[in-house]
Amino acid sequence: MIIFIFGEDNYQSQKRLRELKEKFKEKYGEINLSNFSVEQKGRVDLPRIMSEIASIPFLGSKRLVVINNLISDSDPEIKEAMAKKLPTIPESAIVIFFETGTPKRNGKLFKLLLKIAKTEEFPPLRGVSLLNWIKKEAANRGAEIEPAAAERLNYLVGSDTWRLSGEIEKLANYSYPEIIKREDVELLVSETLQTKIFDLVDGLARRDGRLSLVSLHHLMSLGEKKEYLFSMIVYGFRNLILVKYLLEKNKNEWEIKNILKLHPFVAQKTIAAAHLFTFLELKSIYHRLVLASAEMRQSNKDPILVLDLLLAEICVR
Repeated sequence: MIIFIFGEDNYQSQKRLRELKEKFKEKYGEINLSNFSVEQKGRVDLPRIMSEIASIPFLGSKRLVVINNLISDSDPEIKEAMAKKLPTIPESAIVIFFETGTPKRNGKLFKLLLKIAKTEEFPPLRGVSLLNWIKKEAANRGAEIEPAAAERLNYLVGSDTWRLSGEIEKLANYSYPEIIKREDVELLVSETLQTKIFDLVDGLARRDGRLSLVSLHHLMSLGEKKEYLFSMIVYGFRNLILVKYLLEKNKNEWEIKNILKLHPFVAQKTIAAAHLFTFLELKSIYHRLVLASAEMRQSNKDPILVLDLLLAEICVR
């Protein structure tokens, strides 16, 4: 059996991987479980992986082999070799291909796994789906969260399920045994500038003028100076251009993070956003942001008014 797990919601995909591994260990024992990850510079010990897959399980009928980030991080020749090896996987082996994000969908190995594997994709949660997930996560911790509190939590944190999980844990412990209320969220949860910038970028990528403008004015509500907000948005798109350039040079997430010295969360979110734009689109947006910055300095225009007009222009193109 081959299982393929990937998606931008890394919290949920990691959770699912842990569940599968725990169930396997309960039934077949930890001795029959192996984990492999791509090393630096895209190398992985493919012969050893295939040897583990082909090995006879010890005191059981199944062996589980987990291969992490082979598609996104390994060299092209390794992916080509693995694609050829897939038909040789024995019935005694369960092989999980796990990706921390969404690899390029046009790759041969990616397409082959979609065709022959049991695929579980975890895209970013939004809207009603995200609110329902927040309620479920609270319930898993023995708590209940009122709708207004869930909506406020979503507003403050965005769609970062890793941070949402931590905030829900904190809120559940604080409110127990009472229901989690909006005022609890207001008291304990702080909004992040970085999260709202990613929401703005996401709105632009989807040409969603309403989401872009709402995200911009959410950023304003954080109390930061307008000039600082503008500079952070420019910086965000500068990072997007650099990440997009490195992606087109076939650099993997580990290499991009280290070349640009980005925080792992920022690297993951920026890479995901970069996939939503072409390189020319990013260059065009960044060029317009630079021109708008010069216009503001020369005319003393309100930075937010300049951004409002710029976002509207980008979204109608």
